Amino acid sequence: MSESTQESLVLGSRDWTDEEFNGAIQAYLNMLRAELNGEPYNKAEINRQLRAGPLPTRSKGSIEFRMRNISAALYELRMPWIAGYLPANNIGSTAKEKIVDLLRANDIAFLELYVPTADRQELDNKASALRKQAPEVRPIGSFQPIMVSKITTSYVRDPAVKAWVLQAAGGKCEGCDTAAPFIASDGFPYLEVHHVMPLSSHGSDTTTNAVALCPNCHRRCHSSIDRDEFKLSLYQKISRLIVEAPAMD
Repeated sequence: MSESTQESLVLGSRDWTDEEFNGAIQAYLNMLRAELNGEPYNKAEINRQLRAGPLPTRSKGSIEFRMRNISAALYELRMPWIAGYLPANNIGSTAKEKIVDLLRANDIAFLELYVPTADRQELDNKASALRKQAPEVRPIGSFQPIMVSKITTSYVRDPAVKAWVLQAAGGKCEGCDTAAPFIASDGFPYLEVHHVMPLSSHGSDTTTNAVALCPNCHRRCHSSIDRDEFKLSLYQKISRLIVEAPAMD
């Protein structure tokens, strides 16, 4: 028996009204909020409440299958769905469009943080916001991540400058003075070259604006709450560095 035939048998021949769809969707979103927050809920009891309230003419199986339809719509939107309601296959296009429209009308903005992204900054921002919510539930994730092609802008850099700065560091981070964390595949201690005044701020690609850092110190320059103070400490510590002011556009 096909999924679509099974759906017709379970849901019945009478079309669901918008009020019925909304009742199921609101109950689903309440369960999903609870699941994402690590709070307990009882699917069977919620199903019973729906049949006693907004869905009195629908069967237990009909409501369960509709919940799987909602999971399928959320899956296509690349949003989280309730683990216990496996997305139904071959959801009808009419039902899917109606569910998607009604989902958006029922304030699913709280799910936007969970939408996958290929943008690194957006990914970091979303992960940071989710960490502040102290999530307890392990996410489903994606077993087949979508690959996207992006056009990026890069600066042309002088290999001699990079080689000189790395050689001058002598295998030690110029930020924290610790030894490079490992030997790279080229046989040299692994350090990363950082432009103290970023190239994107019109900083120069010269030895007087570049330092060799361990990965931790490099990320500190970009992501730390004290990155500005750390930048000043590099100027004070490394005598070859010359302070550069960002050029005005």
